[in-house]
Amino acid sequence: MRMRVSRTKGLFVPEWKKRRNHTGRLMGKILLSILLVFALANGALGEAPKKVTLATLTDFAPYCFAKDKAVFIPVEHIPPGSDSLQLQGYSWDVVRESFHAMDYTLRLLVVPWERGTHYLANGKVDFVFPANKTVEREKKDYVFSEEYVDQIETVIYMRRDENFAWRGLDSLDGLSIGFVRGWAYGKHWEGADRIVKESTDSILQGFEMLGKGRLFGFAGYKRPYDHVLKTTGQTHLYKIIGQFDTIDEFLMGRRADGDNRQLLQAFDEGKRKIRENGILQQIEEKWQQ
Repeated sequence: MRMRVSRTKGLFVPEWKKRRNHTGRLMGKILLSILLVFALANGALGEAPKKVTLATLTDFAPYCFAKDKAVFIPVEHIPPGSDSLQLQGYSWDVVRESFHAMDYTLRLLVVPWERGTHYLANGKVDFVFPANKTVEREKKDYVFSEEYVDQIETVIYMRRDENFAWRGLDSLDGLSIGFVRGWAYGKHWEGADRIVKESTDSILQGFEMLGKGRLFGFAGYKRPYDHVLKTTGQTHLYKIIGQFDTIDEFLMGRRADGDNRQLLQAFDEGKRKIRENGILQQIEEKWQQ
């Protein structure tokens, strides 16, 4: 039998040996591919990164507000151990540390509140925060975390020279009281249907309308509103005449989203972890200063 050979770099290689080497390499590649599939299926290469997409606002000091000289970033990816380049605040620290304690990477969108709730309704984000429970929101089939993100005191502001006898929300019947559009002020406010409620675009616009006499009072979140008055030098112009609620605020998501239950459980467990390991106490001390 005649043997065919080929010349390669000065060496004679039998043709049958070349075919065997080629077949061996091909079988090796097939075997490697099969092993890779099994490895992926069984998690041998490690679990896929855990991620959650969040939206929040920036005009809500000291809970969520922009860092000094921050450059707007449409979408931030924030893995465990890192922080946002543009956002700061008590609520942000609580949410970030809670998810990071459970090894989640955060995908963060910082937008006006109404746009954030629009993103939530359309499935662009998993949750918005901080959000309080209202009758309207619960009717829309939203779900909330068990652990709260922060607590808010809701109050009524009036002009400093106004002489008014506060007897709760009922004492405001028939009066024009402002509120920031898109913000929720709790179930007591929702039920006060004899108040003439006038929406404003922002905290600052509401105080301007109050100062010009276009509003008799202005419903507000105490710490964020006080922050605006302080930073704009208007503290001496207005006063709080009464508090009408203390509200817990939460992560809020859509009930229809199947992964939300697992993500909410992760946040709740993470919040308990940072309470136990002292991180939550550090956050509270940081923002009480």
